[in-house]
Amino acid sequence: MKKNKKGFFSRLFSSNIFLLIISFILSFVSWIVVSTTSNTDIKSVTIDNIPVTINIPDKEYKYFLNKYSDISIDNDEKPMVSASVKGSALFISNLSSDDINIIGNLNIPQNATLSPQEYKAILSCQQSAIASYEVNSITPSTLSVYVDRETKDKSFDIVNSCTFKNTDNTKYANITLSQSSINIRGPETLVNEIATVEVHGEILKEGSVQKDFIYKDKDGELLDDAYFTPSVDAVEVTTKLLPIATVNLKVEYKNKPSDVKTQANISPSAVRIAGEQSELDKYKNGLTITTLDYADLKNESFQEEFTITPPENCKIIADEDEKTAPTKASVSLDLSPYSDGSVSKKITYESDDYTYAFTPGEIKIQLYGDESEIKDITSDDIKMTVEIPDDFKEKLKELQPRQSVSRQGIKLQLSLNSDYTETWIYGSYTADQVTVTKK
Repeated sequence: MKKNKKGFFSRLFSSNIFLLIISFILSFVSWIVVSTTSNTDIKSVTIDNIPVTINIPDKEYKYFLNKYSDISIDNDEKPMVSASVKGSALFISNLSSDDINIIGNLNIPQNATLSPQEYKAILSCQQSAIASYEVNSITPSTLSVYVDRETKDKSFDIVNSCTFKNTDNTKYANITLSQSSINIRGPETLVNEIATVEVHGEILKEGSVQKDFIYKDKDGELLDDAYFTPSVDAVEVTTKLLPIATVNLKVEYKNKPSDVKTQANISPSAVRIAGEQSELDKYKNGLTITTLDYADLKNESFQEEFTITPPENCKIIADEDEKTAPTKASVSLDLSPYSDGSVSKKITYESDDYTYAFTPGEIKIQLYGDESEIKDITSDDIKMTVEIPDDFKEKLKELQPRQSVSRQGIKLQLSLNSDYTETWIYGSYTADQVTVTKK
């Protein structure tokens, strides 16, 4: 029986290898077609976080962004916007925010001079003629900026205007801030309008809360802080109820004769102080406001105001019927009933190896006190100590016999015989010069 022979094409199409080759060719052609077709498709996308370069025509000025405008900034403090971009799908898919150059030009009227004020910056895209994309829109299309010179780190004290409704009359609501001052930078014109930086508001309970700042001008009017950059955004306000004590004010004395009974009058004689109880207990015997040295007092009436310095971590508070707390106290002392007199005394200093010659050789010592005591006082009743400085004593050791060396301004310490209890020595004394000769 004669076999039937298959034709060439019949054998070719029945071959598995041939079918695999045909499948590969068809797939490759399909991919080429699809790719080519895709490259010609037009696609629109939104690119976010594109930095904006704002042009300022005067290099002395810079721009400031409104911090409440919800505009994000990059690491270089440039504002960032979004753009709707259209182009070939293949190119657009690889486009990033760094590839798009957006600039902002100020809407300065023609022939106008740049000055400190708020401007609109109109945004546009700068792109080359061969760019494979088109920017349809920019969001936002304009930015509000303040143009001015910059003031850096101008310091202001923080005014604490916070209040606390205290119903306990035995306690004082002490309201403190975590810091007393703040630095502010921003447009020079606007920062210079600030007269006070303040925290205010009612505190409802003891403890700590965060408070924002408000800014006021010299007339007490609120300022818009949109262009201010404070060193901190808020301050911690702490409220604590402290016990109150009434503390007497007192004066200490130095070089006061034991029988001088005159005491200083102090007004006010006492103040109310709020603080920790352990601290208040230290001042049960009074708070010293000054020390009066009788070496500085004559036989006349004395009156002077002194600042009342509260104990550490304590605060002087107003009396219940007063609005403000006292900050100064008046001290008066009447020594006018006492008499005056003087005694002359030679300046001497004894040494086995040297002789001392003083200029002047004698001083006149001023005395104030009881008249009868002053009449009896002689130079022998006054003890004199000559203070030879240690460095001068070392210099004397270098002298050869009959050599001399001088020193100016030698202090003299004087004290009165203890038998005289109602008289004092007034003033301080020095020898203008001492000349020392080795024997």
